[in-house]
Amino acid sequence: MGNKEYKTSEEVKQRAEEAIGHTFKEIFELARKYQQENGLKEKHGKGDIGQAYEEGWFNYTCNEEAEPDFKDADVELKVTPFLINSRGYRAKERLSLGKINYRDENWNEYEESRFWTKNHHLLVMYYQYIRNVKREEFSVEKVDEILLEELPERDQMIIRHDWEKIARYVKAGKAHELSERDFMYLSPARKGAGGDEKVKYNDKYPKAKPRAYSFKKSYMTKLFNERMLTLEEISYILPGAVLPKEKEFDDILIETLKPYFGRTVESLKKEFPNYRNGYSEKNDIVKQIYKSENDLEETDEFQKANYRLRTITVDEKGTPTQDMSFSAFDFDGLLKEKNWTESIVYDEMVDSKFLLVIFSKNSEGQEILNNALIWYIPKKDVNKVKDVWKEARRVIKNGIKLEQKLSHDRAGRLIFVYENNFPKSSFNKVAHVRNKAGESEYFCENANSVKLKNPAEVITLKEIPAELKDTPIPTGEYMTKQCFWFNKKYMKQQIKDFIKSY
Repeated sequence: MGNKEYKTSEEVKQRAEEAIGHTFKEIFELARKYQQENGLKEKHGKGDIGQAYEEGWFNYTCNEEAEPDFKDADVELKVTPFLINSRGYRAKERLSLGKINYRDENWNEYEESRFWTKNHHLLVMYYQYIRNVKREEFSVEKVDEILLEELPERDQMIIRHDWEKIARYVKAGKAHELSERDFMYLSPARKGAGGDEKVKYNDKYPKAKPRAYSFKKSYMTKLFNERMLTLEEISYILPGAVLPKEKEFDDILIETLKPYFGRTVESLKKEFPNYRNGYSEKNDIVKQIYKSENDLEETDEFQKANYRLRTITVDEKGTPTQDMSFSAFDFDGLLKEKNWTESIVYDEMVDSKFLLVIFSKNSEGQEILNNALIWYIPKKDVNKVKDVWKEARRVIKNGIKLEQKLSHDRAGRLIFVYENNFPKSSFNKVAHVRNKAGESEYFCENANSVKLKNPAEVITLKEIPAELKDTPIPTGEYMTKQCFWFNKKYMKQQIKDFIKSY
């Protein structure tokens, strides 16, 4: 039978679009037939879907070469999943773009590199991943043709910058120090099952872990939403399209804030008057310093590279006045998350990079913008967050409990409060779960609460004070919204060396 010839990218794209609606079951059957006729082995595990499409649908033998899959058409084929969760359309995983060949890559010329040669013209076939649905029932739903040289200029510059950074590591004999977290859109992802496997690429340098070029999951999410769904107005951090070769994006973020270090919040409010009073005012000031019309987390670069802004106000001992919060979680959604690395908590707390802007008081007692840093959770602490995630899921699965206790309102009157059995800040030193809403609510569903699929067990006091005997008791059907937090004592340890004296 042999390979079917595709001379142009138009031919490849047309054939790809014809696959829309055909189930994986059909594709795998076609692939097995092609493999039998051509004496090929069926691939199992990661990559078998891509191989099935190449051989079953395109009738083109899968190759592991540094050239594009369809050589004559100069097109590299990718088949990748997206999913829909409480935050909308998301890429399910990073997009792998081929093994990094430390030894034979052309580390001097980006546009003559193996990476560029293989990936400069991508045809991406998207299928929706749906939990608890057999993958044989999945089918390709969207097809996108991505030419690297036609991406937005900012994207081109950042991808080139990431590649050149990988090149600098390898040429300096530091391939063993590569880490995905240090890159924005194009990252050197771990390849293989992990463990202690390492490869030699130069007798002078330490062995390095196998890695593959990949577009980060956050970048693929933004690309999918921009190119496959409704276009929205885009806001940027970088001025113009400038990313100087000698500077990192992180450096630019800090340098932009530096002139304002030591300034009082009152003086900043006068210079940047477009702020909302209360919790968001410091975020709004920072946003204006960057001349951004949108919240920083809505800007193009922050979304594509999975950056987050957090302003931290510390007391005279350097302790943050508040824990660091994340989005309120969906109880049923949290329980459905079987894979830790695909969870929303992992994405927000572990896989994110943070711009932390510190506010403190100077010697005169005035609140000032103290300093800023780029931070991400150290690897040694990741499992602590995972433990909180697992415990929160266990609580939902086994039953939420609301224990009635006594407290006082602001006027000093005796009231009931309800303590739940989610992991508290004492659970471990890193993270915990508690209410997100400003006001508690246990009697109805509103902006501060959620209705529980399985009602909580309400544990009442054995003796009710006389003045509270007629107070209504929750049924357990409703509960104040909850979210994950980094403990403030933990964050104190992360930022203590960056707090300046003024």
